[in-house]
Amino acid sequence: MSPSYRIEYQKLGWVGKKIQKKILDVLCMLFLGVFIASCGEDIADRLQSGKVLAWDGLLGRWAGPVTPTDPSCGSATEGLLSIGTDGFGFDPFQSTAVITGKVANDGHLAGTLVRTGASHQPLSMSFDAAPAGGDTIRGTLVSGRCHWSVTLHRS
Repeated sequence: MSPSYRIEYQKLGWVGKKIQKKILDVLCMLFLGVFIASCGEDIADRLQSGKVLAWDGLLGRWAGPVTPTDPSCGSATEGLLSIGTDGFGFDPFQSTAVITGKVANDGHLAGTLVRTGASHQPLSMSFDAAPAGGDTIRGTLVSGRCHWSVTLHRS
């Protein structure tokens, strides 16, 4: 016949491990609560805002006014610039044309769009811009005799 303590405590130390696990669970929950409470703003607001966060330089989405320097070149529009690892795409006139180009190591952006006009002549549009400090990119858009001033902000 085996001693009675072996029957009751077949797994020595098991009771102590259960208590230790409960204490660790409570401490983890307290730590998580303190971490969440210490945030001054709701983290989800920033992550779910639709904004692209500035993780690496100019990468991300930029938006801002595209304003003609001459009134005969049309009205102001809102341009959208998306910068990726291999280059950029700039939509200056709300989905009527997209200029693609490259970003230099110093942050200079340059791109050109060439398409065929109504009389089968080539029409070109070029975009030239550079970072202007902080979360701003300033540049110019040129097509024929028309010039537009472009100011983009991280969106």
